[in-house]
Amino acid sequence: MNTAKREKLTNRLCRSLPFAEAGQYTIRDTELAGFMVVIGRKTRTYTLQIDVMVLGKRKTVKRKIGDVSEFDASAARTEAKRLTVELRTETGKHLNRRKVLTFAQAWESYASRLRARIDAAERSPRTLESYEDCFKRLLADWHGVPLRDLGDQPDLIANKHSELTKLSGPYQANRAMSTLRIVYNHALKKRLDPSLPPHNPVSSVDFNQETRRSSGLGADELGIWAQQLQALQNPVRREFHLFTLVSAMRPDALKKARWEHLNVKERTLFVPEPKGGKKRAFYLALSRPMLRCLWRTRRVGRMLYGEHAVEWIFPAATPTGHISEYKEKRHILSHWGNDLRQTWRTCAQAVGLSELDAQILMNHSLGNVNAGYITTKALRDHLVTQQERVSAYIMELLSTRRIGS
Repeated sequence: MNTAKREKLTNRLCRSLPFAEAGQYTIRDTELAGFMVVIGRKTRTYTLQIDVMVLGKRKTVKRKIGDVSEFDASAARTEAKRLTVELRTETGKHLNRRKVLTFAQAWESYASRLRARIDAAERSPRTLESYEDCFKRLLADWHGVPLRDLGDQPDLIANKHSELTKLSGPYQANRAMSTLRIVYNHALKKRLDPSLPPHNPVSSVDFNQETRRSSGLGADELGIWAQQLQALQNPVRREFHLFTLVSAMRPDALKKARWEHLNVKERTLFVPEPKGGKKRAFYLALSRPMLRCLWRTRRVGRMLYGEHAVEWIFPAATPTGHISEYKEKRHILSHWGNDLRQTWRTCAQAVGLSELDAQILMNHSLGNVNAGYITTKALRDHLVTQQERVSAYIMELLSTRRIGS
């Protein structure tokens, strides 16, 4: 086929076009995209050719309208408009039904994208673990359901949320709906199924109200916690929990801490992959109680775990060589992990630490524009001083049980 020319298709023009000497050639209409006349050696045919999306891929669809000798150009153009609508709705849906996009397929597409971001250290593995848990445990009965069917039934989504609220609790129900919402939005954005309703069905859900769980220790509770801590048999785990308390470190990042990242002279511990990935890497300011905690950990770690203790600050007899599960039974140690992070924040408030200093030491995102201009590494000495204030207060509250003596 030769390169198509463009003209306004009229009766006079189309009926006067010479037949092709060989093959065929095309004249495209200037008023309606896709509308054309195709001239062969013996025929002149009004034709419509448009692109439709099928399962996220572009597909060219061509339909003959009729011979020029039998159709008026204006009537053919009207028919082309009708066909355009039909092909992009009914025909498109028919083609899409050949391969229905299920919720499980949409999830796998999203999970694959998330894994790539985790490999690039842009997202935390725990993000995928959380979504995957909801997908497998809370939304298992929808895996084979076409995502389009879920999009068409917002009442079904709202009822599922109510059901999960009763069976699994309000927070779990909210997590499940958040998982569905993000997968559906991914499918829309990537056009995995053009027949998906454009509005996310999770918008019909009235999410359960959530409040931050206040799980930190009060000043009068730290003495009892200290007794529980001293009763733990594993000394490395004792120091891990104590360091969590005096540093406000997120336990998932702390358990992967390496000796190579410790700088005793500058009194910092580099945390290369905290929550949020490499872009949130930071230097943790170390107080004297924190350094003593690390010294004790090195001594007992080498005695108990040998080679593992050369690399990892908190070694363990695990496949990774470091502590992998930091949770304790609550009747043995009442508070651990983020409970202790909340406790640190309460103690920081008690000693009068500024909001900004507390945010930096906890590696929180700095909310306002001005804070974004602060170079935290240049504040090392100041941050060490502030860390000392909080540590001294915490150690005083723990001193009834001679923690760290």
